[in-house]
Amino acid sequence: MAVYLAIDLGTTGCRSILFDEKLQQLADCYQEYGLITPREGWVEQDANLWWKLTMETAKGAMKKAGIAGSEIRGISVSSQGITLVPVDEELRPLYHAISWLDVRPEEQAACLERDFGFRQMFTMTGKPIDPAYFLPKLLWLREQEPEIYEKTWKFLMPMDFLIGKLTGRCVTDHSMASGTLLYDIKNSAWSREILQRYEIREEQLPELAWSGQVAGHVLPEVAKELGVGPDCVVGVGAQDQKSAALGVGLGEGVVTISLGTSGAISRYWTEAQTERDTRIPWSAYVCPGAWVTEGVINTAAATLRWLRDVMFPGASYDVINQEAREAGERGSRLMCYPYLNGGSSPDNYPESQGCFYGVSLATVRGDFALAVMEAIAFQTRIILEAMDAGTDVHTLILFGGGAKSPLWCQIIADVTRMRIRVPETAEAAGAGAAVMAGMAAGDFEAGNLPAVGCSKEYVPGEAQEAYEKKYQEYRKLEYKLWR
Repeated sequence: MAVYLAIDLGTTGCRSILFDEKLQQLADCYQEYGLITPREGWVEQDANLWWKLTMETAKGAMKKAGIAGSEIRGISVSSQGITLVPVDEELRPLYHAISWLDVRPEEQAACLERDFGFRQMFTMTGKPIDPAYFLPKLLWLREQEPEIYEKTWKFLMPMDFLIGKLTGRCVTDHSMASGTLLYDIKNSAWSREILQRYEIREEQLPELAWSGQVAGHVLPEVAKELGVGPDCVVGVGAQDQKSAALGVGLGEGVVTISLGTSGAISRYWTEAQTERDTRIPWSAYVCPGAWVTEGVINTAAATLRWLRDVMFPGASYDVINQEAREAGERGSRLMCYPYLNGGSSPDNYPESQGCFYGVSLATVRGDFALAVMEAIAFQTRIILEAMDAGTDVHTLILFGGGAKSPLWCQIIADVTRMRIRVPETAEAAGAGAAVMAGMAAGDFEAGNLPAVGCSKEYVPGEAQEAYEKKYQEYRKLEYKLWR
């Protein structure tokens, strides 16, 4: 049996998962780590802890599965993106990793706006100018920590750092590079124009390679600690949402939706059309000639979790689902705008705030639960429409915590009028990393890749006409509130 080790490095935790060649999950091990917040707007992490927990969780997963390291044919990584960590030639971090949540480089982002402008930068990179991205953080480091900048050998992202520690080679994939504002999205290369403008040498960045290519073999000292064989290869991984999309089968006619703390909606394209609509960011995908647009709902399942804590203390999600179902049967008209952490794609209303509309003396907590579920479904449709997904998209693959709710899945099917499929595993990003590990090992071929099977399917039902009317009302009210 071929076994692949998937490392899923998230924002607040590291999970190692073992899969077989059919993408059946064998075992996993998870450990959390914290965020460092020295000032308002600053969010950092200890990159050494990423590596420590990668090794610990990998060994923990092998122990759970009763599998010897010698059975593992390949390793790959699914990772949080954008985060910056400067390292020396021994891959020692010289500064805390500056998280994608960090927004300190506002002045540097303003500099990009002056030098290039929003439209030109979006056309070149597929991304809006924002302090969250990699380039503003790099410029901040050069200006505010010049000694650190001068000592830096490579400016890496989390996946690049882990691959470097595993193989000794600093390499990133095109989906990770897409989050830097240094990437020429149409030519699939580091942007010479942007690098020259800010006097950044290409050799200061990781090498570019496609996901699933061989990054290298596991270093002898790492192989000894993990117990893997000398032939175990490390495959170039991908940014976590792209890895998840790969794992569940993103493709033409199929959109993937990660319904977790936030919601990420990805559509596949065979051409980067960044000169068109700038409301939805673009990214390279995991293979040549493929791109994705990715719309984000900032607080998706996080909104339902907030509601649980405030209105359903101590209750299970089963209770919440039941009361929401009863509210639907009563014909609840309550509406929710889930902007609990600012605006979401595609409109990003700057003045938006979370709110409920239509509360009366007859309103009970189940109405609020239903309104939250419907709101995320409405926001999903808004993003799909901005992506022009109404004509040639027929299936939505839904995964993440929210996909565990049959009621929520059915609401999304009714609102979008599309078929919903739910994968067998909740670890979609890990499954994608396993695919990339299998590609590097030579077991999977591009164009004939495995994908996680789906366990449940939902089709639009009788409620879709009622939801069409409510959706139009939802949009009209939204325009009145924030446009």
